[in-house]
Amino acid sequence: MKIILDIQQAVDTRKLSLQQWIIFILCFLVILADGIDTGVVGFIAPALLDDWGITKNDLRPVMSVALIGMAIGAIFAGILADKIGRKWVIIGSAFIFGTSNNTTEMVIYRFLTGLGLGAAMPNAATLVSEYMPAHRRAWMVNLLFCALPLGITIGGVLSAGLLSNHGWKMVLYIGGAIPVVVAVVSVFLLKESLHFLIKKQGQVEALEIVKNIQGKFIDAKLVPVKSLDADLTEKNTNPVGLVVGKFIVPSAMMWLCCFMSLLVFYVLTSWMPTLLKESGFTPEQFSLVTAVFPFGGVAGTILIGWFMSKYDVNKTITFAYFISAVLFVITGFLTQNIYLLALFIFLAGAGLVGAQSSLPSLAAIFYPAECRGVGVSWMHGLGRFGAIFGAFFGAYIFTFNLGMSGIFFVLALPILISALALYLKGRYSTSKVTIPQTSKV
Repeated sequence: MKIILDIQQAVDTRKLSLQQWIIFILCFLVILADGIDTGVVGFIAPALLDDWGITKNDLRPVMSVALIGMAIGAIFAGILADKIGRKWVIIGSAFIFGTSNNTTEMVIYRFLTGLGLGAAMPNAATLVSEYMPAHRRAWMVNLLFCALPLGITIGGVLSAGLLSNHGWKMVLYIGGAIPVVVAVVSVFLLKESLHFLIKKQGQVEALEIVKNIQGKFIDAKLVPVKSLDADLTEKNTNPVGLVVGKFIVPSAMMWLCCFMSLLVFYVLTSWMPTLLKESGFTPEQFSLVTAVFPFGGVAGTILIGWFMSKYDVNKTITFAYFISAVLFVITGFLTQNIYLLALFIFLAGAGLVGAQSSLPSLAAIFYPAECRGVGVSWMHGLGRFGAIFGAFFGAYIFTFNLGMSGIFFVLALPILISALALYLKGRYSTSKVTIPQTSKV
């Protein structure tokens, strides 16, 4: 007689199995490709301005159109994944890439690229969160999102090494080839969501995956994870209805936080190379100094993830945003010293990028299984509008001649708003977000 086993029990292992590591690594590589693609346009922007003989305003559509595509892709990603599965949304999105010879062509290709990348990231985060043991979930999802700033850093290193000798097109060619290779490998190795398989009557395939995870055959009937919210009923499990109904206040606060955070992030990653060039830095120098910012985010994401496993998740990320705002103000006073500037850009990146990279963990843990896909995807999608605004805002603030110091002072304000939004979410959430400290199989 078959026993009934919920999905979380099925994946709660003391040590991650090879199957779980493969899923994690493939999703990590997808987001790494996202980071490389996100970052390279900012790094090659000075070369585009010189090569095409255009102004910063002419380049604004190129900077922002991929972000528009990402927002649209992320908003519909959760709904699409419920129809065809998370695996195929991730794979399909990773195939989309391109390059061009003028601004019009680049705008078209960047939009299509954005659609794919916007759909890939939230689905990768959700898939990893579903396959990770409860006591490791926050840590592993945070570790997953180290791939984004790491990818941007790789984009900077690629740019520094290739721009002078091979031109900006070679940077895009290499950056575009990476997601295609990952997509091909994922067709054969990436597994579908267990939630999706059970929903679509894929019990046999789901049990085979569980067998690979636990290393033994289990004569069981898998069922979805029990709801994280006791008030949910079978009649009230519409994903969109839950996100904009029962969870609307904490959802709105996460949307606002993500919006403001990505605004600042994309102002810096899109326009800091140009700002540093105008301050007298060489292409190698401004590429590497700019790359320090997201690289700090890798360290910050790991450190914040560790604190999240020990302390309240919401308070940890809120505090990280507040410290980041303080670091931005300090950085504004240090723009005349290249070494101190690089150090505090690294620290500011650790705070801001680390906090931003932790938001998917917060959302994946906060939302119940019934609406997790939509909740995580919508936070990404609506937050991406902050990235879109940031790309335009970056060009706009150049007109005020604030200088590097003034720009860092101004950008501290939206970071404080992010901290306030998460503080209010913590006050008014209908569910407490906690991390299980132990899990026994």
